[in-house]
Amino acid sequence: MSSTTPVQAKPAPIKATWITLVIAWVLFLLPIPGVGLFVGGTLNLVAFILAIVVMARGRTVGGLIPLLSSVVVSPIVYFIGLAIFGAALSSGSYKDYAERAKMTAEEVQAEASESEPASAPQAQPALEVSADRLFAAYEANEVAADNEYKGKVLAVSGNVVGINKDFTDEVYVEMETGNPFQSIHARGVPQDVAAGLQKGQHITVECVGSGLMVGSPILKDCTLL
Repeated sequence: MSSTTPVQAKPAPIKATWITLVIAWVLFLLPIPGVGLFVGGTLNLVAFILAIVVMARGRTVGGLIPLLSSVVVSPIVYFIGLAIFGAALSSGSYKDYAERAKMTAEEVQAEASESEPASAPQAQPALEVSADRLFAAYEANEVAADNEYKGKVLAVSGNVVGINKDFTDEVYVEMETGNPFQSIHARGVPQDVAAGLQKGQHITVECVGSGLMVGSPILKDCTLL
């Protein structure tokens, strides 16, 4: 007398697929350079493969939904993450500038309290520097360049290589640095003035030095001279 033992189907990793996919989406949304593209992208690929495994083990619907989500939804989440990253960069730069402006105001107030009432403060002339020299200073030593240029009024001259808008619709003018992959970003130029600029045009802008961001020196509150 013989008996047959039913073959049990291998469990389908549906839960693991969704967990991996959700973690990938969370990483896509984090405003940290490289995390979404490399770590989140890798996890999204793992979720895609797991979804195929789920389908191969007989759970067609259970695998098809996360598979389509990894192909259709993930790119949407990734681009939303890019938008969040752009906004974080802009807001972070503004916060840094606001804190610096507050510290500068406190220093000016302290100096005024120590000076004689009859003495009137005189405006400091803008520090003249070329775009090439400003970029070279930051490329050589960011700390030393911040000490020399950050928070100071600068008259920066150079050639225009781009007239653009960032994610927040703020206008910025890119100035040539000699490095084909990096440029100086002059922000705050009025839109009607920026609209009249052309690539290759030599300009001078008066701005406040705002440090380095993603390899590019940043200038704020710029006006065209």
